[in-house]
Amino acid sequence: MILSNNYQAQNICRLSRIFALVLAVLGAGVVDAPCQDVPSNAPYKNPKVPVEERVHDLLGRMTLEEKAGILSGANWMESVAIPRLDVPSIKMADGPMGIRSWHGPSAKTKAEEDQFRSTAFPAGIAVAATWDPEVAQSVGQAIGQEMRAIGRNMILGPTVNIQRVPLWGRNFEGYGEDPYLAARMGVAYIKGVQSEGVIATVKHFAANNQEFERHRVDEAIDERTLQEIYFPAFKAAVQEADVWSVMSAYQKVNGSYCAENAFLLQDVLRKQWGFKNLVVSDWGSTYSTAGTVNAGMDLEMPGGEQARTWLLKPDSKKNGNGGGWLWQEKVLADVKAGKISAATIDENVSSILRTIFVSGIFDRSEMPPSEIDTPVQRAVARRGSAESIVLLKNAGNLLPLDPSKVKSIAVIGPDAAVARTGGGGSSLVKFKSAITPLDGIKEKAGSGVQVSYALGVSMPGEDPAKDTAEAREQLQKEAVALAAKADAAIVLVGNSVKVESEDFDRKTLDLPDGQDELIKAVAQANHNTVVIFNAGAPVNVSRWVSDVPSVLDAWFGGEEMGHAIADVLFGDVNPSGKLPFSFINEFKESPAYGNYPGEDLHVKYAEGIYVGYRYFDKHDITPQFPFGYGLSYTSFSYSDLKIQPGKGSSERTFEVSLKLRNGGKRAGAEVVELYVHDGHASVDRPVKELKGFRRVELASGKSTTVSFTLDKNALAFYSTQKKDWVTEPGTFDVLIGASSADIRLKGSFDLTN
Repeated sequence: MILSNNYQAQNICRLSRIFALVLAVLGAGVVDAPCQDVPSNAPYKNPKVPVEERVHDLLGRMTLEEKAGILSGANWMESVAIPRLDVPSIKMADGPMGIRSWHGPSAKTKAEEDQFRSTAFPAGIAVAATWDPEVAQSVGQAIGQEMRAIGRNMILGPTVNIQRVPLWGRNFEGYGEDPYLAARMGVAYIKGVQSEGVIATVKHFAANNQEFERHRVDEAIDERTLQEIYFPAFKAAVQEADVWSVMSAYQKVNGSYCAENAFLLQDVLRKQWGFKNLVVSDWGSTYSTAGTVNAGMDLEMPGGEQARTWLLKPDSKKNGNGGGWLWQEKVLADVKAGKISAATIDENVSSILRTIFVSGIFDRSEMPPSEIDTPVQRAVARRGSAESIVLLKNAGNLLPLDPSKVKSIAVIGPDAAVARTGGGGSSLVKFKSAITPLDGIKEKAGSGVQVSYALGVSMPGEDPAKDTAEAREQLQKEAVALAAKADAAIVLVGNSVKVESEDFDRKTLDLPDGQDELIKAVAQANHNTVVIFNAGAPVNVSRWVSDVPSVLDAWFGGEEMGHAIADVLFGDVNPSGKLPFSFINEFKESPAYGNYPGEDLHVKYAEGIYVGYRYFDKHDITPQFPFGYGLSYTSFSYSDLKIQPGKGSSERTFEVSLKLRNGGKRAGAEVVELYVHDGHASVDRPVKELKGFRRVELASGKSTTVSFTLDKNALAFYSTQKKDWVTEPGTFDVLIGASSADIRLKGSFDLTN
């Protein structure tokens, strides 16, 4: 017999009253909500009523069972709906580089014949390399539009975790080694997503900086380091972008799992930053019921029968720490036992309801499915990829290629005829179509240039028959012979989803086997060799970088990467990307060396605030390529630095300006970087810290004034004694540069009481 919805709702109400009476008799102190018919004019149904009033009204109409039931998901990617009260489910999808299938875990979605496909946008690290918040916002907005088009309303992105370990498997998802850069790009991405009424989910809170034993490792991080390095991007997401969701991380921080870490979720996120919206777990990252609920982790994912089946598998621990702790029956049992109070349940449920209201999900009828991967969205992907490409070397101005002089091109390498759009794991997007570098080069070269191709070396794990020593030798010979006959050789190498991915870290900074040898052999056969590599993290280029005239870092560039690479090679786009992290010569130079991957599941962040270029400056280490580095086909000059006190502001500010001139023969864009040095502080501070940047486009011979405003936030450090940010009076230095190691202008100002 099928019961009507009304009859089912009445039964739920009756059972809820009985359960509440039992709890009251047992002294649990729980008072159930009245279970009544809901009038059509109930305040929570009125979009004109303030959000907090709507939350309060709806919460008061929910039964305890309904409240407990909404704390765990309904299935792999949806929250529980409450039809009796017209509460919709939150429908999620993986991100942040586009929409990934939401039908289940990776093993299931990879096996489906009819996989969901959408636009593959450039990886987060590529977006960071643009140093252009407009690109980040446009990518976020395009993803939001695609989410709306398919009826989803919460994207699991952006990733803003800092690159501490250059071997981290998910470096490609984030925005690099600097907290200021990560914050600017993260805020822009979130604003883009949420402008479409889609919930952005900033992740993974906090300090998820390695994949090795991510489910069990315990990180020892001092409070100042958390506040200055690993928190700023999350803080900006909350206070500047008003992000609607925060995802907790897998690992422990200072002894407590992130999903039950009251310091992170209550003291910092809620109290210090004022976050009121949804905290969602990473998939299978919970370890307790009462501890998780009481810490303020609102929604455990996944849930329902899919989660129960997944968690019962013998290898489930490989997919996460565990789960099923916030299932309704477990929450109600802990309420009955007095381990969780009714007030705490209300706080957590309120966070979920508030997010449903502020995002507009409650008031919005579902749109009919519409087209995705449109020409406009592909254009966004192409722009992002083109702006991200970093010109690392261009001896003799080999680039851009001149079709009037270069009549034959040998395109070589394992990344030439394959579009390496992203790294592996939950962020990998299945695209409808993608442009490989080979296709992009052929299209751009046209009929006047002969383009030939050779594999050169296979990517590990993709074709075992070609991984033997004999096969590798033959492939290299074929590539060298092709290169020797061409006017120019383009070698495309890098990593794949089996080399860089979620769930594991890389073993080495080196390129996969055979790629270094291929580059050196081709360069010896053709002196006009360009090396382009696709990777989301630093790679060791020291074995061959001095042997080739031109080098480009093209990242994991999304589905339009082939067009973008060709645009840069032939000069239709003047490269303007800058490195969002430093390229070190060997892992021993990393600040994490000696304290990674940890000992007995404990990782000491002994380097403290000295991450990335902060560390290299302090220890006088010269990286292969420094943070913020990137060349152009033109040249820029910096002059006329001026620093003046701000006017008309209640807070003491300083206005910084300079003149930027394009002195070359091509139009181009330069990223002007502003660093601050505090040499008088009562605590140890870095030699320099990024506090501003501007991407400026200029025609040949043109000049412009570039301006910045520095406020007390740009000058402050976190005091562990005062538990607050402190700006001490004294002299501050302003350093303007084209990279962290290429400072063009210096000035100073005095901050008085």
